[in-house]
Amino acid sequence: MVGTFKNSCIVEKCCIIGLGLIGGSLGMALGRYGIARERWGNDLEPRAMEKAMDKGAVDQTASLADALRGAELVILAAPVAVNLQLLEVIAPLLGKKTLVTDVGSSKREIVEAMERRLPPGSDGVGGHPMAGSELSGIDSASPHLFRETVYFLTPGRTASQDALELMEKIALLFGARPLRISAREHDRVMAPLSHLPHLIAAALVNVLGGSSGGVGSLSSLAGGGFKDTTRIAAGDPALWSDILLSNADHVGEALDLFLREVDILRGHLERRNKDGLYNSLTTAASLRRSLK
Repeated sequence: MVGTFKNSCIVEKCCIIGLGLIGGSLGMALGRYGIARERWGNDLEPRAMEKAMDKGAVDQTASLADALRGAELVILAAPVAVNLQLLEVIAPLLGKKTLVTDVGSSKREIVEAMERRLPPGSDGVGGHPMAGSELSGIDSASPHLFRETVYFLTPGRTASQDALELMEKIALLFGARPLRISAREHDRVMAPLSHLPHLIAAALVNVLGGSSGGVGSLSSLAGGGFKDTTRIAAGDPALWSDILLSNADHVGEALDLFLREVDILRGHLERRNKDGLYNSLTTAASLRRSLK
């Protein structure tokens, strides 16, 4: 099913491995904007492949070997740890001029693996669209998921300029804002922006669970502020365990900074230091309002 804007077709055959929220949304966007003439999909779960076909996220599903055959663009859209395993499997099956990208939330491990494993002539460009939700699975996929989002691109040492420009063009057609960055810098930035907030949200929910005896009374009183603050804690624990462990060093550094801030706030409370508490809250309020 070729998408609406056929003149923008820039990829003959794309293979998407992993047909969940992000993989399915990518497939739908590739079709809607006519970016790929053929969209092939593969997933470990047969039901996910059926749903991807039903939603129009892919044109065909097939075995890994058949889905990869002749593909110009391969998108690894499985969880971080699974993508690393997939790269080992698909490397011998790739053509000489294949562009391989991924959508994982940490980049160093996958980009280093691309540099080691991809055959000569193939390109590896790490990718991370800053899109998603606490929901998961192909049922929640949307072709509009990437609009007005940053799309990080982290090329390996052997990535060609043509490959980078192709990924930038695809991101722009999605309505995203492509941003080139090194894999190491990406992971450093993501620690406080994305990975630490997930840990904090999980801790807050666990505090509520402990305070309410694990069930009822307090959780039933939770208002919008608490729910908004902890929304991301509802994300897939298996997925997030892999993400956090793959960036453990930077997440640890961010966690140290967070605990330092917690200690400062605890000190203000213990000393009944209203001015100090006010200043901390004022600084936070000002910084939060500056976020766009």
